[in-house]
Amino acid sequence: MAGAWSAGGGYRSAMLLLEHVHEALVRLAGELADRGESRLPTERVLAERLETSRTTVRKALERLEEDHVIRRVRGRAGGSYLTAATRQTPPDGARPLCHGHSILRSLNTVKGIPEILHEQGFRDGTTVISAGLVPATAGIASALGLAEDGEVVALKRLRHADGETLSLERMYLRPELAGLLGTEMKSVYRTLRVRFGVQICVADEAIEIATLSPSEGALLDQPAGTPVLKLERTGYDQRGRAVEYSVDLFRADRTRLHVRSQSPVTPRRL
Repeated sequence: MAGAWSAGGGYRSAMLLLEHVHEALVRLAGELADRGESRLPTERVLAERLETSRTTVRKALERLEEDHVIRRVRGRAGGSYLTAATRQTPPDGARPLCHGHSILRSLNTVKGIPEILHEQGFRDGTTVISAGLVPATAGIASALGLAEDGEVVALKRLRHADGETLSLERMYLRPELAGLLGTEMKSVYRTLRVRFGVQICVADEAIEIATLSPSEGALLDQPAGTPVLKLERTGYDQRGRAVEYSVDLFRADRTRLHVRSQSPVTPRRL
């Protein structure tokens, strides 16, 4: 019985993994269609980005082909192609800055950058520039509900998507989370959840256009003065306690924002 249960558990895990990869490829196909592109990355590249096997990727692609989302071509010039990729021509004066490697940043959910990138088929990367305990400024102390003469955990990180810079992040956490400094500090949300039992459940975010300073531009490989998306965020845990205050600078040519709004009026059938 134990062996049968284990086999059944392994089968369920494999099916859940296949479903996750299939959903990621569906999202990727939608992104490519929006950008007017028609060809998916190779199986090897997709497997690396999604951190899974080529066999799982191949099965997920087979499902996309069965649903007529893609067509697969054999041979040296072969690959997986969208069946209905269309390029939308924007009106004059409203051309987007995003190029072919843009990331969709949803404001409807609370997720870390590595999770967002994996879901969209990108390979994530993180460079930790600095990490340590620093004195809390008045603004940071106010956001986290701390005394101004205390310390906070300060992280400065550079994010990459497929090896290209994406964002520059400054994150500040409550001092009792200083144990985080002994970790790799790449997926902080996951580490907080797994090692510290802290789940970021709610995030208040303010978004505005800013320009890069010379030092910020050097890190993001962009000229000083380049417009970026500045996201100021306060994250709250499952107890409603402010545990994170962050200021992120996202490259405007690589980031698209998405938000879903709903009227408070409940629709009725007439």
